[in-house]
Amino acid sequence: MPATMLLALEGMVEPFLVKWTEHMGRAGYLRFTTAKKQDCVDSFVSALTPLWTELRAGRPVGDFSALLRRRDGWADPVLTISQSHRFRGVTAEMFIGCLKTLFHSVEDLLHEMNAPAERTLAALDILHRYADAMDTLLVGHWTKLSQEEAMAKLDASNRQLTLQKNKFENIFATTSDLVLVADVNGRIDEANQAARAFFDKVALKSIPVWDLLGLGGASMAAVLSVYPPDATHEISIRDGTVFLDLRIAPLSSVSLASSGFLFLLTDITSHVRNRVALEERVRERTSELEQKTVRLEEMNITLRNVLSCIDSERKEFQRSVAHAVQTTLLPTLRHVQSATDATVRQGYAGMLSDQLMQLYEDSDSGSDARLMSLTPAELKVCQLIQSGHRTKEIADTLNLSIDTVQSHRKSIRRKLSLSGKEVNLFTFLKARA
Repeated sequence: MPATMLLALEGMVEPFLVKWTEHMGRAGYLRFTTAKKQDCVDSFVSALTPLWTELRAGRPVGDFSALLRRRDGWADPVLTISQSHRFRGVTAEMFIGCLKTLFHSVEDLLHEMNAPAERTLAALDILHRYADAMDTLLVGHWTKLSQEEAMAKLDASNRQLTLQKNKFENIFATTSDLVLVADVNGRIDEANQAARAFFDKVALKSIPVWDLLGLGGASMAAVLSVYPPDATHEISIRDGTVFLDLRIAPLSSVSLASSGFLFLLTDITSHVRNRVALEERVRERTSELEQKTVRLEEMNITLRNVLSCIDSERKEFQRSVAHAVQTTLLPTLRHVQSATDATVRQGYAGMLSDQLMQLYEDSDSGSDARLMSLTPAELKVCQLIQSGHRTKEIADTLNLSIDTVQSHRKSIRRKLSLSGKEVNLFTFLKARA
């Protein structure tokens, strides 16, 4: 359907702008226009919106005469635009010519859709009828205003343009950012006051911008490949002592008739120095933290080793206690339980108390274990020897012969591992009292 092709134009603004720029240039209008890019977009939308409205509603566009007879103001958006251009000094010939190049651009887009020939011809037929009716209405509207009114409007428009021009020139001159205007070849045309003051001893006019800013390359194409437009880039000049934020703006993005580039530069030297100082401080702090981490890890290793030693010592102590209980305390307890003589039982109980204290004090109980190997009779003899009794006194006290006491003494020395040693039995036993 031809309507589908015509409605598809709504999503083809950028391709249209490319086509329109080419047609305007060939017709000689481009160098005179002051329209911004958005103005061109608005003209495209205003010119075709009435047609799109009819097509979306499913109504037939009608022939040339039907379009002229319509009284619903379908062409008013374009007529309003024509009036504003007229008040800015645009002639009827130029405006109608520009409108023609607009429709020629749309025709190109329809041809490039690669639709069947009959469908393309049907879409072009609708477009031509619509464009012819709009041209006719435009001529009639243009002739309605008197010469005096047109001149008054033109004067007012020129005054407004002058005021706007002065305002932007003041902004350009007084902004603290550095602004350089370069032609399509990258050679500087203009510079604002801040830029001229910054590059105080440099004759800026006509020098390549990449040489001034040290951007490398030898052409604008090379510069743009490294520093894409509409993005912010950090650059340094003067042997890295000055840092600038750079943003490149193609003038064609504002006006289709403009060419060249704006170089917007902001001095960020103080920010960069602060950033470098901060980064250095961060590196120092990071290094300190890394060193602390290493020391903490070493302390952790030492602590783990200490804990491991403590754990080993604890286990060894547990084994020692268990051994003492098995070899000393339990045998002594059994002697206490089995002894019938109160004195002997009391002696074993005292030894048991001593052994428990030795466990509390973590002392060696090996000698006490040897004492536990003594018989009750031998233990009585030990107690009397420990009390300072001699052999005869022990024999009389226990009602034993002297030979029996001597035999007990020898057995005691043997069980206490004192045989063959010049150790007095009284002294040995007294030390364990």
